[in-house]
Amino acid sequence: MLRVNMNTRPLMSKEPPFDILEESFKLLDNVIQAAEKYGVAVVIDPHTTPGTEMATTTRPTDRLWTEFHWHDHLVRLWDKIARRYKDRGKVIAGYDLLNEPSLPNGGKRATPADWNLLVWKLVQTIRAIDATHPIVVEPPTIRTPEGKTINRLEGMAYLRLPKDAHLVVSPHMYEPHEFTHQGIQGRPAPVRYPGEIRGRRWDRSALEATLAPVVDFQKRSGLPIFMGEFSAPRWTGADGNRYVRDVIEICEQHGWSWAYHSYREADVWDAEMDNEDRTQRVRLAVTPRLELLKEFYGRNRKL
Repeated sequence: MLRVNMNTRPLMSKEPPFDILEESFKLLDNVIQAAEKYGVAVVIDPHTTPGTEMATTTRPTDRLWTEFHWHDHLVRLWDKIARRYKDRGKVIAGYDLLNEPSLPNGGKRATPADWNLLVWKLVQTIRAIDATHPIVVEPPTIRTPEGKTINRLEGMAYLRLPKDAHLVVSPHMYEPHEFTHQGIQGRPAPVRYPGEIRGRRWDRSALEATLAPVVDFQKRSGLPIFMGEFSAPRWTGADGNRYVRDVIEICEQHGWSWAYHSYREADVWDAEMDNEDRTQRVRLAVTPRLELLKEFYGRNRKL
């Protein structure tokens, strides 16, 4: 499964008059056509929308959460996507509504920060056009009025989803952040895995405990889970590769679909680059991480 992340080629302009960007849609068409040729299913992920500051994620300070009219742009975009791809069959594995919603004000109900309300609007929009393709909903991070942050995994409990036969819930896994984002934007490095972080032993058992909210949600809801992102810096070597293996094996154990983040988007995650030397940015035919991913891709291809 390929999650097509349009962060660097947005499907809608983030500047007035917020036009649909046909050249980006043509690129997406080409990706879907190639995926269909090689038997790969695609999750469409616009990743960004008018009213969000960053291309890679959302923030509680984004305008999207302040006025309802910002919701309208994302509704219009999904109307366009659904109309364009509703007849493409099984090559479309899902529609990922918005990457990493991050809510202010506790995600207060009936306000622009109400992610459940925006999900309802988007599901209604898509289902008026496309009744069958799965809709992928990501749980939010939440900033409470008291200033506490609820992380994305704990945010599973916030979701109040509409009744729909083809919903999928898609958390991301970057815990512990000190390990998965070490050396990025000045964060301390090296940080070891397995090892002690924040006074806690982090190993596979700790990852399983951290992912318990996902397991609990799946048991309560019966909905399928798609781990849409997880990774560790490629230069963390054997530690990073063990972390990636542990997350994949947990996903496989629980029957979750998954997508490694990410293919050739940024050198920090690039499995084709050296797994030890951060300064080496030449893509290689063989690396330990690439072989690890190919091992699991090969297993799943046989299912």
